[in-house]
Formats: sequence, structure tokens, C-alpha cells
Amino acid sequence: MRRVRVRKIARTEISAAFDWYLERSPAAARQFLDAVDEVITAIEDSPLRHPIIRGRLRRVLVRRFPYAVYYKVYSSTISVIGVIHGHRHPDTWLERAQ
Repeated sequence: MRRVRVRKIARTEISAAFDWYLERSPAAARQFLDAVDEVITAIEDSPLRHPIIRGRLRRVLVRRFPYAVYYKVYSSTISVIGVIHGHRHPDTWLERAQ
């Protein structure tokens, strides 16, 4: 099984989204983290299952929240490179596809 590595920028994005939800509803903030954890577990369990968006970059939508988790699969690791809101400009994830 490949090891999942959540890059610093992705951790920052998760934290910012959590803070945004926390200001509005502690329950929603907790649900957001749970939903992201579910996605990361799904990626770890079956990393090739989700569609390729560009090059090696794959995407999984976060259930019940307008976010997607972007990641790349390598021989020994899975690198989560972003947790990006669906309304952000596509350049945000396109830059990370390189």
C-alpha cells in the first residue's frame, strides 16, 4: 500500500476551509474534516479509481461540500497537492498539474 502525503499547501487549504466553517458552525467544521478524511482514506484504499484530470493529477469530490481533493500517484506514495473550493479558478489546480 502506498503512503499518503498531504502537502503543506493542501494542509493550509484544509485549515482555512475548516476555519471558515467553524466561524459559521462548529458542527459543519467537524463534518468538513470528516468528509476530507473519508476522501483521503478512499484515495489510500484505491488511488487509481478516481479520474485523471491532467497528466498525473487526479481529483475526488468531497461529499456534501464544494471542495475537491487533487492528488498524484507515484510508485511508493500518493501526494495530496490540494483541497480546492469548486468555485476557484481552474488555474489553481492546473498550476499543480505540472
